[in-house]
Amino acid sequence: MTELKNEFKWSVSRHRHFQECQRLYYLTHYAHWGGWELSADDFSKTCYRLTKMKNLDTWAGEIVHEMIYETLQKVRVNQPTSLEAITSRAIHKLREGWKQSKHEEWRLDPKRRVNLFEHYYHLETPRERTDDIKQRVVQCLENFWHSAAFQLIQQVPADHWKCLEEFQSFEIQNFTVALKIDFALEHEGWLYIYDWKTGQQDDEDLMQLVCYALYGMKTWGFSVDRIKVILAYLRQNVFLEHHPSPQDIIEAQDRILAGCYQMLSLLTDPEANLASMENFPMTAERWKCQRCCFWEVCYGNRQIEKSEQ
Repeated sequence: MTELKNEFKWSVSRHRHFQECQRLYYLTHYAHWGGWELSADDFSKTCYRLTKMKNLDTWAGEIVHEMIYETLQKVRVNQPTSLEAITSRAIHKLREGWKQSKHEEWRLDPKRRVNLFEHYYHLETPRERTDDIKQRVVQCLENFWHSAAFQLIQQVPADHWKCLEEFQSFEIQNFTVALKIDFALEHEGWLYIYDWKTGQQDDEDLMQLVCYALYGMKTWGFSVDRIKVILAYLRQNVFLEHHPSPQDIIEAQDRILAGCYQMLSLLTDPEANLASMENFPMTAERWKCQRCCFWEVCYGNRQIEKSEQ
């Protein structure tokens, strides 16, 4: 069996973790490594378990993505499906995941059993909150199903689909850039790249899609003037189409390279991709800690303490 190696790479999620809190970045991408092994130390095991944790909002988003993925897989092979079927399955997954988390089934299998932040840290979760999560999932799926984007996807032959929820990577000046494109297709000489969003609009979202466009240029050979990126904010039913410019591509490459050098500068051994926690300080904006899955390893307990922002 090939030994897994923690290799240095840049990704949008790593970039966001690094910008939000360097300690979060370390715990997510270094401290957890090997924590799945029986022989691992308790700290690594805990960090690994916490990397699998998700809050209600993230969990809802994952279920929406999974249902869209399953829907498109059926479309690809001409299998029938319906909005009623995918919403019913999504609600079932919400109920099952809630039970798994409530009964702490993640203790036996942290990778495949849901572990919710709200349960783990004993946060009060009113019925209105869970009802809102359920409604959000249903609304996102309904908006996707009735969207012009889904109508176009169904019209384009599957052999023109470029990728569907697949991990990809490419190189920029010897740095590996990792990404996972929700969906992409070629239509009438254009590359369409879609990203399904279930939360609020974020200024960083467009940069993420420009990075995907950069992948489309380097891997699929599209020129920048033949690429459309679509940010699909499903909850709000807003689909924002953007045509990346050459300047957008240059700026994305510059940000990726700058991010790589910043991350490398904190490593104890950049060549071996080794890191020490003392080189990665906690954020000064401590109010962010209240929503962080790694509270336990930073503060030594499972009781979230409220503080003023």
